[in-house]
Amino acid sequence: MNGIASPSRTAIPLALAFALAQVVVAALLLGPVWQQEWWRGFRGYFDNDQLSYAAIASNVAGGALDLVEPFTLTGTLYYPSLWYQAVGLISLATGLPVYVAWTAAGLLVVGMAVAIVGWAAYRYSGLWFAPVLPAAALLTGTFSWSAAGDWFTPAGNHAVLWGPYGTLFTLNAEVAGLSLAAIAISLLLLATRPGPQPAPRLRAGMVLAAAAVLGLLANVQTYSFFTGVLTAAVFTAAWSVQRYRSWPLLAAAMGAVCVVLLGGRAIATVTGPLPVYALLLLAILPATLPLIVRHSRLAVAAGVLAAACAAPQVARTVVGLAQGDPFLTYRQASTEGLGVPLGPGLLAALPLLLVGLVCAIAVRGRRQVALASLLTALGAGWIVLAANDRWGFDQEPYRFWLQFEVLSALLLTVALAWSLAEVKRMAIRRRVAVVALVAAAVVAWSASVADLPAFWRFAGGEGIVVADDDRARAIRALLGGHEELVASSQCLDPRLLKLVSPGPVAFYNAGLAWPQDEPAFRTFQDVERRSTERPDALRAAGVVYVMTDSACPSDWRFGNDQSVVAFATEDYAAAGGPARLTLWFVQPG
Repeated sequence: MNGIASPSRTAIPLALAFALAQVVVAALLLGPVWQQEWWRGFRGYFDNDQLSYAAIASNVAGGALDLVEPFTLTGTLYYPSLWYQAVGLISLATGLPVYVAWTAAGLLVVGMAVAIVGWAAYRYSGLWFAPVLPAAALLTGTFSWSAAGDWFTPAGNHAVLWGPYGTLFTLNAEVAGLSLAAIAISLLLLATRPGPQPAPRLRAGMVLAAAAVLGLLANVQTYSFFTGVLTAAVFTAAWSVQRYRSWPLLAAAMGAVCVVLLGGRAIATVTGPLPVYALLLLAILPATLPLIVRHSRLAVAAGVLAAACAAPQVARTVVGLAQGDPFLTYRQASTEGLGVPLGPGLLAALPLLLVGLVCAIAVRGRRQVALASLLTALGAGWIVLAANDRWGFDQEPYRFWLQFEVLSALLLTVALAWSLAEVKRMAIRRRVAVVALVAAAVVAWSASVADLPAFWRFAGGEGIVVADDDRARAIRALLGGHEELVASSQCLDPRLLKLVSPGPVAFYNAGLAWPQDEPAFRTFQDVERRSTERPDALRAAGVVYVMTDSACPSDWRFGNDQSVVAFATEDYAAAGGPARLTLWFVQPG
């Protein structure tokens, strides 16, 4: 960058650009349900896991901070839950329902990421409209309207490829993790920006803040942690190699990386998949040595800070694995059929690939070490982690494709803004190539945005899982602040019951955490849950109360043997007329 335009001339346009970016974010992530009273419940978009995650927040909002399986309140919660605990604390402090706090916190963190990336784009380019670019990038689609006739492209088993909004609309911990990762990398970009530099202490503060955020990701969401840390590691290595011309160390690092990638499958059979990822990070380390030597105090401080912030989750997980925790063993198992097909993967990424090519041509030979490092980190990270089933890590490769799509869509706009600002200073041949590729990228992006209307209709069609209606109020009145284990009505999702009344509920999400006596609760995993009519099954799980609903024609029926007896009732207005909730007491055996 050769200078920023006069502040007096750009202040108003720049402020408008930042404001427009936030409007785009709010419209994209709230618009589909804007007219559906979203403040009265949880969005129904892929709500299976989201309602389970919300159970963690519900417990915290109710004053329970123990790291236990969130439905039964037994066992141990190893799943990274810092974000959901934060949502629960917001709910507890403000009195907002968990589902409102969830939406507000999610919109805030995505908005912060777009604003900070937009600021980095402006600082690199001086273009007043640069802050809009990250928000616009979130509209990028995957040509699924053409490839699959829908807004997403199936990629085998339950793997999918979709635009950034497909991931971000949940506003869950993965969204928070990706947003925080984008913020951390943006801070590194600002700290290493060429030209007029911020004060040394400010640069060091940015690096330390980035390190802390990256460490905290371990406690927020595992895959976002893997994505953010690998991106930062490759960025740092590429910056060190370019800045200090340490080509032998680069060769050593690349050789070590090749060993890990080629031998990862064999290593994983001995160590399991997660240590293979750690070996990959260690393999990158030689390339960073010149940077570490020249800035040893800052490097050590950043490393210690990142490790300290990551330690709570990492330590608990390591101890759990060492003890052979059955849930962690289950979670660590390999995933099958979730790889990304090459052709559909390349087509879906075409707009971002074109933007990356624009930036690569613009940056080449221009001493933009940080931007060149960014392009290297995003490209290498996306390829390696989206193909992790081929080198032994084997952890839902399509999820990493989706994560790098979001991260790349945001961060590439920094390099793109700089490239656009530099066009007029380029030699004619490079200028022609860049302009032609920018035009192609705009056409591809515009065509990909055709996925968005179908997504909008789908997300809106999923509607709202209402947690603030007459039945919800009847449940609260019936249960109060119950501390005994309750089995929900057959027609009442136990996850919704947990959201409405945060006491213990007879249910668990097998992919989130397991209760202490997991086999006794397997019967409650059945959608029909008919076996809970058996008093012995209820007693085996420790169920004290069972809720039934007169508006549910297929609800459980109990005999007259006094094993399960009516305890209390509460009337409410159902869609078909007056209805009654009955709370049954399970007699001890």
